[in-house]
Amino acid sequence: MKFLETKKEFIHSWYLLIMSMFGLVFLLASKTLPLNFLMVGFLLYLYIKNGLPTRVLIKLALFALIFSSVFLFLNLLYPGEKLRVGEQLYVGHFTFYKAALMNGLINFSRLFMLSLVSMCSTYAIIYTKVILYLIIHKGLKVIMGYPLLIALNSILLFKEEFDRIRLSARFRGLGWWDRLFVLFPLLVFAIRHSQRGSLSLVTRGLNPNKSFYFGYDIVPSDRKWLRSFFLMFICMVAIAIYFR
Repeated sequence: MKFLETKKEFIHSWYLLIMSMFGLVFLLASKTLPLNFLMVGFLLYLYIKNGLPTRVLIKLALFALIFSSVFLFLNLLYPGEKLRVGEQLYVGHFTFYKAALMNGLINFSRLFMLSLVSMCSTYAIIYTKVILYLIIHKGLKVIMGYPLLIALNSILLFKEEFDRIRLSARFRGLGWWDRLFVLFPLLVFAIRHSQRGSLSLVTRGLNPNKSFYFGYDIVPSDRKWLRSFFLMFICMVAIAIYFR
């Protein structure tokens, strides 16, 4: 999870979130693979320009590939009744139907692209900035926005606390079964963190009239990219409907 930074973004995180949502909807609905690859390529370009390192992109692509490959293997092992017809392929002791293989490859491609876009968007979008923008410009209530900010911040804190407890259990020579009990200290930490966060909001006198030092405004270049995306999105939807 990526949080608010001082460096300038290539495109505002709020607009990038909107593009990602529409892009995921398109990938879910469209079965035209060339259009899907075009959509993924455009979104990945924006993610890289917005700060996604190439090394992280390769790592996320590997995770998406492993997850999609497992799904493909399960589709081949347990195909639907309608796919158990036609030509058969023999690989070692396994027998696969050609129809199931073609259907599995299509689903594999779509699942890989969906997984890759989802994970990359999580890294490239600064969700803290999105929430602050919604509070200042879109009417999101402060009493709702700041608990969301605490929840976002808690993700990294939970990870650090989990790593600390896990290392402590390893140094003590605990077995794999005993290490499962690290979840209980983590649960206690989560309860204490929520209590400290709520107490912090109360003691600071959080109210709807809160002032902000920054506006997190949208700039003209952001609107240009959003218009370009929706123009491309409409064209791609029209092409997909035509070929379907």
